[in-house]
Amino acid sequence: MRTLYRIVVGIVRQGDQLLLVKNQADGERAVWSLPGGVIEAGETLADALKREMAEETGLSVETFELAYVTENFIEQFDAHSLVTYFECTIRGELLPNDPDREVVDSQWVPIEQLGDYLLNRDVLEPLQDYLNKASKSYYLYEQMVW
Repeated sequence: MRTLYRIVVGIVRQGDQLLLVKNQADGERAVWSLPGGVIEAGETLADALKREMAEETGLSVETFELAYVTENFIEQFDAHSLVTYFECTIRGELLPNDPDREVVDSQWVPIEQLGDYLLNRDVLEPLQDYLNKASKSYYLYEQMVW
């Protein structure tokens, strides 16, 4: 039986750019992603989004709106993840305060260059659909490779 991970992710725009964070955990290769993380026990989606954004970027979420949901089965980690994406408006200064010490960098990336940073197509394609107003509300990836 796979472990279920409930994850929340923030999509933050600044003009024609999105905010990405670079994560690196315990000797693994560094990976660019949208800011977000695992929802803690008893935490609402809203509370998790605000906490994760503050930890990974130092920014406070002012408003948020549901963008889309992905469901992924990641065999290499024997994992099943349910990821909820929110578009956010934020305030504050970009200054990560990551207690896990996994965020090693953050950067505003032009939307047309996202494919150079987000190397996992199962993350990139739904985001591009959303940004191009062609989004479905739910995506299922049964053979995701991370």
